[in-house]
Amino acid sequence: MSRAFPWHLRAFIAINGGLTAVNIATGRGWWALWPLLATGAVLGLHYLGYKAVTVDEQWAAERVQELNLKSYDRGHIEALKSRYKVDAPPSPPGDRGAS
Repeated sequence: MSRAFPWHLRAFIAINGGLTAVNIATGRGWWALWPLLATGAVLGLHYLGYKAVTVDEQWAAERVQELNLKSYDRGHIEALKSRYKVDAPPSPPGDRGAS
């Protein structure tokens, strides 16, 4: 499925481009819309299947990093990261240490 998607995309563009050119040349109503919608729906389903097969852990990690860098609240995220300690559990609210 993953190798067939680029071919399917090129075929979609070529076929629908040709049908649209014929439609424009004939000057009739826009009949090329219907094949475009039908093949577009099939291409969309193929794309969803393609992405489901090609997503891996590396892609997910890169996507998380990208979203983290684009975050509008970057300062808050960095403050949370600097306060978080893996080896020590967080202290309960109101706990100010030993008396």
